[in-house]
Amino acid sequence: MPDKDISGTGGSLLEHLESFRWTLLWSLGAVCVCAVPGIIFIPGLLLKYVRYVCPPGMSMHYFTPFEPLIVQLELGFFAGVILALPFILYKIAEFVVPGLYQHERRWVFFFLLSSLILTATGAALALGVVIPIVMQFSNSFAADALQPVIGLAAFLHFSALLAGGFALIFELPVALLLAIRFGVISVETLRSKRPLIIVALFFFAAILTPPDVVSQLLMGVPGWILFELTLLIGSRIALKEECQGQERLLPIARAERREPEDEEYNTAVSDSAAAVPAEPYIDDMIYRSAARKKRKIRHL
Repeated sequence: MPDKDISGTGGSLLEHLESFRWTLLWSLGAVCVCAVPGIIFIPGLLLKYVRYVCPPGMSMHYFTPFEPLIVQLELGFFAGVILALPFILYKIAEFVVPGLYQHERRWVFFFLLSSLILTATGAALALGVVIPIVMQFSNSFAADALQPVIGLAAFLHFSALLAGGFALIFELPVALLLAIRFGVISVETLRSKRPLIIVALFFFAAILTPPDVVSQLLMGVPGWILFELTLLIGSRIALKEECQGQERLLPIARAERREPEDEEYNTAVSDSAAAVPAEPYIDDMIYRSAARKKRKIRHL
């Protein structure tokens, strides 16, 4: 039994699975290739970053013989994913886009690009601004009898958690706009739930950030601003969709509002048309048009 066409693009199920397999292989190959320069340059970048985030007098430590090597390999793989991410998104779009309509393709490219930019912005804000503040806050507890001993692996895992939290917060507009665009949720519902969503944002920020007000505000306030921008853009999207829907329904509404033709006139015309040859006359066309519109005309 032949495989059915599941996408309407002319391919069978096995062909789509084969295409998806090659998409995964190309993505994995790109990550492996990009991980090589990441592993090579990570040690120098890691030392510079530790000097950047640590206050004067604070240093990192490692507690197992191979901890620095494992950390370098993990960071190299992570760098490979980051460097290969544009290519991965391109391959995913290349797989998905042929089964979409033209207007859906524009939305896919818009959301992929905005998602990439917002994720990078959130991670950069966490790594470049928030983590140095966190390290300053941690160093404020140091005293002569209390010295910080921070492990390199634990510090990097904490940094990754914080950067991921910021990236997730900055992805909120993309997720909400997708939900608004495809009718999962409305802008009015989001407006009615605004206080609850804002409280949830700051609660999420309080969980992911250390217990200092500055870092919590640095995560919560941008999330609040992005949520308000989402409401603004979502209102425009909903208004545009409503206008387009009205334009599509306007011919149907006009047809429904059109008054029925005069049955008496049609009967008379049909009786007189039986006695004359079936040739188009100007007078007859004028009378027909006038009867449909129910207007008074002067005889020619």
